[in-house]
Amino acid sequence: MTRALRLGAALALALAATAACGGTAEAPPVATAGGSSTSASPGGDAVAAYVENQRNLVKCFREQGFDVPDPDAQGRIDLGPAMGGRKKTDPKVRAAWEACKEFSVPVPAELQEKPEPVTAEQLANRREYAKCMRANGMPRWPDPRPDGSWPEDMLGGELTPQEQAANIAALQICDPVLDGRPPTTPNPNDVPKG
Repeated sequence: MTRALRLGAALALALAATAACGGTAEAPPVATAGGSSTSASPGGDAVAAYVENQRNLVKCFREQGFDVPDPDAQGRIDLGPAMGGRKKTDPKVRAAWEACKEFSVPVPAELQEKPEPVTAEQLANRREYAKCMRANGMPRWPDPRPDGSWPEDMLGGELTPQEQAANIAALQICDPVLDGRPPTTPNPNDVPKG
């Protein structure tokens, strides 16, 4: 995993996500938020229910004044352009999420990307990375799971501005640890992009 991907993944976990996502499996087309339905994806009832739920989420966001595009065949929605650069903390965005919270559901297992298995060395590096993050201002940073994956809601919600600043510094300090190298010194002028 490249540095940019690691930083982006960590920041995505630290900052609230503004997009619903699914896996990469191919599936037949599905209905649009305002159109008729076609065949559902081959993953079964859970996938069909998820895709239908995503259509309802799109409809709800449109009712809140956001021009959200239709979900794709796996229920993925790109909320970014519709939000116009607003953060999840923006009052209008928060109000929309609150109004549409009944449609905020987890992605079914059939649509989740399956991560590549990690080696014993990579797992050890991730454990050291977690220790480094905790030692450098992120006390709630969890250990990786036995398969090397990170818990979905790693930090339990949105970070305060102080926690975000600590997170950026800790990411810079601990990034080399993922490759088995020693921690480094943070650069306050280097803002991660992700």
